[in-house]
Amino acid sequence: MNDTVSPGRLARAPHALPATADEMLKSGLLNQWYLVCRSEDLATKPIRLTRLNQHMALWRDAAGRVHAVEDFCPHRGARLSMGHVVSEGLACWYHGLTVDGEGVVRAVPPVHECPMVGRKAIAAYPVREAVGAVFLYFSNGTSGEIPELELPPELTSDEWSGFLHAAEWNCHWTLPLENRLDPMHAPFLHAVSFTLSYGVKQSLIQLHQTAHGFVIERDNQRGVNIDRTEVVYRPGSNFWIRTDIPYPKCAGGNYFRIISHLTPIDHERTYFWVFRWQKSSGWRRDLWHFLYRNRLEQRHLDVLEQDRSIMEGIPADVRERETLIQSDVGIARIRRMMSQEAEAQVRAMQARWQHLSHS
Repeated sequence: MNDTVSPGRLARAPHALPATADEMLKSGLLNQWYLVCRSEDLATKPIRLTRLNQHMALWRDAAGRVHAVEDFCPHRGARLSMGHVVSEGLACWYHGLTVDGEGVVRAVPPVHECPMVGRKAIAAYPVREAVGAVFLYFSNGTSGEIPELELPPELTSDEWSGFLHAAEWNCHWTLPLENRLDPMHAPFLHAVSFTLSYGVKQSLIQLHQTAHGFVIERDNQRGVNIDRTEVVYRPGSNFWIRTDIPYPKCAGGNYFRIISHLTPIDHERTYFWVFRWQKSSGWRRDLWHFLYRNRLEQRHLDVLEQDRSIMEGIPADVRERETLIQSDVGIARIRRMMSQEAEAQVRAMQARWQHLSHS
């Protein structure tokens, strides 16, 4: 893992923080690490990203370390992502003003001894790079402590390997999140899938609370189709969802594990990403990698395209008219978890504002 920020730095939101829990849920929970792009998306030039309704500029320095700041030049507001990388940081294309990875102004070429130099002028984000991806921490501003990025053990184990897929979906982030907690859509929507076309189309969904989240299971699908999904949530750090997908016996059996979350882009778009990981070694690992790249990946993309088509077609006001059924028990639980965390964060921010206003 590449630690690219000082551990005590506070990443302040570069826009107005949400005033209510509903507002927070529209753009995404704060106080979390989010996967924002693949490592390969960052080369020699800076890029602009929108994540959690915030605009940011990312770049690599000469040593290959990733930095992320608000995509706003403190001089005239030009996009820093349109600039170029220099030894001191990122130089704005408009007038050459340069900021470093902490959001501190390092140079103002048009003016001799400019008082802006040395001042922290824009927001900066803590960055970690791991598993072929870039993660940023989004804070609600109530604490200067930045927790370490906690990755699932599969992603850091030499016994596991796999592939990261990421794409933009035109839907609110809660829709694909809830879709991950809906195992009963698989035998219908993905009925012609290579791995998901087996098993029955009716199950009782059982929910079990765990120390860091919950597990949902189908009562009659063990090892046949999607039968178990685990939610792991550590408030203040990160969030993960695991699902095992068994291969049919005609394909040699075994299984692969889907490990994912969702990263909101804005109120209408989602950065959908998923790790497809398998525990294997030697020639079996080589064979699986070969088969994935040559056959399985396209099948994976076909299944995701089915999901994307459905998610993008669901109206934004769906909760006003929908009716949940027993198989949606995981959806009901994740909604409650997200709402409770959003309410807790908003209360903490309000208490912080009140403290500051009286100090």
